[in-house]
Amino acid sequence: MHPGVSVGQATIVEIFLTLQFVLCIFATFDERRNGRLGSVALAIGVSLTLGHLFGMYYTGAGMNPARSFAPAILTRNFSNHWVYWVGPIIGGTLGGLLYDFLLFPRIKSVSERLTILKGIRPNDSEGQPEVTGEPVELKTQAL
Repeated sequence: MHPGVSVGQATIVEIFLTLQFVLCIFATFDERRNGRLGSVALAIGVSLTLGHLFGMYYTGAGMNPARSFAPAILTRNFSNHWVYWVGPIIGGTLGGLLYDFLLFPRIKSVSERLTILKGIRPNDSEGQPEVTGEPVELKTQAL
């Protein structure tokens, strides 16, 4: 961390860096959005680059606990290392909740959402038919 940045400020920076990165990943990979233009990899790369350019001066732009853990082991410097775990965990959670509930919500009831959180697969009446074990003919569209 930069010497002029407090632990609280560093945690907030890591939260926002991870939040914007997770929002970019969700927005680019979401199959429900039909207005996607350009390259997914390019969008994520630009988002990661902007996060690093903004956060490098303040915290070193961890944005990922695994990315921060290896340098801490190699340098044997674990002072305030919890910032690089707590910030991304909170930022990723906030990003997921923000995207799923406010920015691009799914039309599901509270009970369906709770079954997903419990790890139970909800009954999908509109989705794919049950697999019967019979061969399926794949049809392709002619160019």
